[in-house]
Amino acid sequence: MASRLSLLVLLVLVVPAAGDDAAKAAAVADAGSAFNVTEILGRFPEFSLFNFLLSKTHVDREINSRRTVTVLMPDNSAVDWLLRRSARLPRAALVELLSVHVVLDYLDAAKLAALPRGRPTLFTTLFQTTGNARRRTGFLNITPAAKGGGAVFASAEPGALVNATFKKEVAAKPYNISVLQISNFVVPPGIITRPRPPPPPRMRPTSIAPSPAPTVTTIPPTRPSPLPTQPAAEDTDEAPAAAPAPSRGHAVQVMGWWSGLGVTVAMTCMLGHL
Repeated sequence: MASRLSLLVLLVLVVPAAGDDAAKAAAVADAGSAFNVTEILGRFPEFSLFNFLLSKTHVDREINSRRTVTVLMPDNSAVDWLLRRSARLPRAALVELLSVHVVLDYLDAAKLAALPRGRPTLFTTLFQTTGNARRRTGFLNITPAAKGGGAVFASAEPGALVNATFKKEVAAKPYNISVLQISNFVVPPGIITRPRPPPPPRMRPTSIAPSPAPTVTTIPPTRPSPLPTQPAAEDTDEAPAAAPAPSRGHAVQVMGWWSGLGVTVAMTCMLGHL
């Protein structure tokens, strides 16, 4: 019996809590369905690129989950200008850039004109709620113009790459959502990289000058060194040297001997003949 009573008490305590959670979830769903920013922007073809970026990065879901926002929106030409002159933006950088253009307050043309003139008014953006904002990059300074009802939108962090001016009110649903056209993106420092410099021109292949011919040094021919002569006395295998020719005096003596012999023979022959 006691166990059944404890179970009944537990059900009484838990069921209302579950009902409260369901009621809160329904309230959040109702608040989230108060407007649809992509449907609002879809009525204006001149803002189709910005609307496409909101859907692609799911920033539109963050906008639709808010009860009060102001969307600052450049037209297609301004979006094209930024994308053409910047590096390919990663998704995280693009989300940060778009979040800067969502003011967490309701601002229409009449409220802009009512802002104090001569000094900027600080507003919080959706980027500040992401936890990635550095210094004052999650805030915007809005300075009304002295005349004409215009205003200047700039990052609260000094050194912004680009500022923007108010153009016109596009759509409004007081006091939930307001869409204002601005002249360009507001680009705080450090959110996106600066445009990359153009790549260097391609160098055409040029003919390579031939290297100079190597210097040839002419070496004069060297005379062959004379073979060493060996003395005949040291080489016993050599043939004996030829006998020296008879001298002239010895030849004269031989001729005189033959002449005398001839005379003797001639005289002997003559005597024998007689």
